Amino acid sequence: MPRLAKGYFLNFYGGEPLLNFDLIEKTLSFLEDKNRELKKRGSYSLTTNGSLLTEKTIRFLNEHKFFVVLSFDGLAQEQQRKKGTFESTVSLIKKILKSPGIKIQVNSVFTPQSVHALSESIKLAIDLGLPEINYSLSILEPWDRISLLNLRDEIRELRKILVAHYRRKRVIPVMDFREKPGRGVFYCAAGKDRLAVTPDEEVWGCQLFPEYFKVRKNSAEFKKFFFGTLDNFIANYKNIYARIYRNYTWLSTDNYSTAAMDCYLCPELEDCQVCPVNAAFSGSPLAKIPDYLCEIQRIKAEEKKKFRDEI
Repeated sequence: MPRLAKGYFLNFYGGEPLLNFDLIEKTLSFLEDKNRELKKRGSYSLTTNGSLLTEKTIRFLNEHKFFVVLSFDGLAQEQQRKKGTFESTVSLIKKILKSPGIKIQVNSVFTPQSVHALSESIKLAIDLGLPEINYSLSILEPWDRISLLNLRDEIRELRKILVAHYRRKRVIPVMDFREKPGRGVFYCAAGKDRLAVTPDEEVWGCQLFPEYFKVRKNSAEFKKFFFGTLDNFIANYKNIYARIYRNYTWLSTDNYSTAAMDCYLCPELEDCQVCPVNAAFSGSPLAKIPDYLCEIQRIKAEEKKKFRDEI
């Protein structure tokens, strides 16, 4: 608590954090006592697939003004997730939208096999009245030429949907099409203004690193990015933090590379935002970007530019 900012953010992330809802309740009770004592203000968020959201949990999230990131894949929901969850998740979204204390964002994931459903799925989310929608593209398997062509068609169609929506409503609900503040080289913010603590009390720069290093515990890279166990980190913060964080600062787009070239040579460098750990889940080393991911970024940047020009 002493090291948290005066206005801090706490995200419950999984897996599925609602599997341990009792702990979330206890944590909020503890924090709110400490907030009063230390004159701090907490903002809370939860990433969930919604399967365990009940009337009780929705009331709790509403009361504590949670930001909820809900995984919902639209028309690809039952292709990629449990059968029967499409209708239940749509019903859940409608309930949450009636809870004024909850701010909701939907995250929709598409694969090479489900990308054909992208534009209509996002349109469905827009039509439901969702104020913030993020689409993600899974890179756990390669995107071949056909799937990249399908992606280009879908993002082009989504651009047309968003132009029409903007002209009617003057809002841009899809995060990927919003203008980022200023231009510049994207850097990984892990460790800079955030840390993650795992259930077994390991400390990392963000929640993706422990997942990536789960099968790399004996590697030299593990030691470079691991802040240590929680008790040791608290006791030796001054010795540990600066030394380990120095390794995180290297994770910026100008230090990445593809098979073709170093990314700092790319004319589209400032339009590219790639999470280095997400890219590494493809099987590549950290900061090595697969060629198909490079093409995905190019497609997204081109369509975003056309969208900005049209509006």
